[in-house]
Amino acid sequence: MNEMQKDIAQKALCEWLSEQEEMGKKPPKKIEFAFALKDDQNNDRIFFVFKFKKGAVGKYLIGIAGGFENEESTEISSVFSGFDEFPDDRDEAVELAFRMIDFILQFDARKKLQAAFERNLKYICANELDAEKIARQFIKSITRFFLTVGQVDVPSGRVVVADPLCYMFGDHVTAPVLKREIPKGTYPAEIALFRNKLTGIRICTARLKIKDTEAVRYELAESVEETAAAKFKDGVMHGFPVDAGMMCFCDSEGAKDYRTFLGNWHKNNPDKNHYDDYFAAFFAESAKNLPQFQREDGDFIEWTNPENSQRLVMIASGLGDGFYQSFWGFDDKGEICELTVPMVDPDIFEE
Repeated sequence: MNEMQKDIAQKALCEWLSEQEEMGKKPPKKIEFAFALKDDQNNDRIFFVFKFKKGAVGKYLIGIAGGFENEESTEISSVFSGFDEFPDDRDEAVELAFRMIDFILQFDARKKLQAAFERNLKYICANELDAEKIARQFIKSITRFFLTVGQVDVPSGRVVVADPLCYMFGDHVTAPVLKREIPKGTYPAEIALFRNKLTGIRICTARLKIKDTEAVRYELAESVEETAAAKFKDGVMHGFPVDAGMMCFCDSEGAKDYRTFLGNWHKNNPDKNHYDDYFAAFFAESAKNLPQFQREDGDFIEWTNPENSQRLVMIASGLGDGFYQSFWGFDDKGEICELTVPMVDPDIFEE
């Protein structure tokens, strides 16, 4: 047992207890070291278990502090007490201590995830995009990967980026058409994804490759005013809302044909849901074919409209619902080479 670590843990627990309402915001009257534990479920992190009393009389309560990464570490990560009575039986005390470790580690993970989520929100709301950051996401590593997930037909030269399940059909269509035109043609849709124990597999960036060159700078993709997500006195809001955890790249005229298809489908299936009873099967097939790159229900599909054979690509939107923006990528010749949608900054979740 490392005596220095024990002293650090005891001091941290006393300070933590001194801030709690249950203690009257006072330090414990008495505190004693009980035993140390290594949690083999969490990289053998070291924890110290103590028993303490609120006042001069009363029963001993259990508290825990530690999370040291190894025998040499002096950095404490977790402190907690649920003010449970310290069991007389040692085996019961050890079992209770491990339950406390599980609780605080889950709580710490939730706190880290919330903090990372808030930082990521600033990332997707920024009006500028770092070309080097995006380029790093499309380099394979232990935690990162990228692949082409389908082809998008753009016969009109105008692109729509929108939530295909909630906002491209129905009474509240919000499917912004982008101002810039691209050459008419068919383009590959690519995704960059990462794996993280906090988030699992997540798609961090989606892009439509217009040219096979590298983007050196990005510019916010502005929407045609009539189709913008929101309009204000001084302009419009560029970007698109997501309420079904999904985005898509689609031709502007193809978006109209998509609405027609879904309208006809709902007429023929009045009591059914177009995701659960139609698209879910496509995503399930995608997950079956490429399970290593997506979650079990599927995260991406290339879908062909059976009425006109035009293709669009649907992609899971990073951490889920929210408001996302698109950016035109320009190569070193100043020509558009891609349309990119940043959704998750993996650097935030890998720190």
